[in-house]
Amino acid sequence: MAKIRAVFTDIDNTLTSPITHEIPQSAVRALELARKNGILVVAATGRNLIGNLKQPIENQEFDAYITVNGQYCYLPDGTTLRFAPFDPDVVERTIDLGLEHVFFASYCEKGRIYVNGIDPLMEEFFSFFKSPVPPVLPVEKIDKEGILSIIPFVPHTLDENLRTALPECQLLRWSPYSCDLVPKSGGKEVGLSMILEHFGLSLNESLAIGDGGNDVGMISTAGIGVAVGGAVKAAKDAADFIAPRVDDNAIEVTFKHFGLI
Repeated sequence: MAKIRAVFTDIDNTLTSPITHEIPQSAVRALELARKNGILVVAATGRNLIGNLKQPIENQEFDAYITVNGQYCYLPDGTTLRFAPFDPDVVERTIDLGLEHVFFASYCEKGRIYVNGIDPLMEEFFSFFKSPVPPVLPVEKIDKEGILSIIPFVPHTLDENLRTALPECQLLRWSPYSCDLVPKSGGKEVGLSMILEHFGLSLNESLAIGDGGNDVGMISTAGIGVAVGGAVKAAKDAADFIAPRVDDNAIEVTFKHFGLI
């Protein structure tokens, strides 16, 4: 087995506790030790890490960032490795689907996040992040050329309707309140491959750890895929190793198991 030289970790419910929504101290120590041992540590998230959405990791150092499910990838100095907005037609059709099925969505650009309305599912979602609901922007003012992330706030019963209406998108669900739309040309795994290429590393030298539907591609693609305890079935099925739950020191146990620390 190749020596692991890069670790890619999801944030919510993988790096952070699903109970406290903070990073356990055992994980903080493990990440610091791994970096001291010369291992690249990369945050891989569905979030756009701006404003309050950066809060869980704002004091944690990473060597690179995969954000909004691989649509925006960059280095700590701001160097952009990937910036891939949605086709404007997909944005238009998502807005129309919201009108048809009576739901709202959040729309994320590089520097701002907004919603086109507020409902209980959306309020529950942002309450989970301990974050206020973003500002409401009328649909006619949405910048359809620069959207990196679309999160419809819908129950799972609408998932198939969205898949059928948006065949060029992956629908990834990790929350009961919402799903993530990601172009089929994207995903965290695309960001993983791009960052490895940038640093001159191979897939066999990577480990990816996550818990949600939007982590499955990354877990499957990395040299070693890990799912934390409590992960969705698809993530566990894709994994080579099942870690304990986050609050049972998942990151530390995984890093020790694979000799990273």
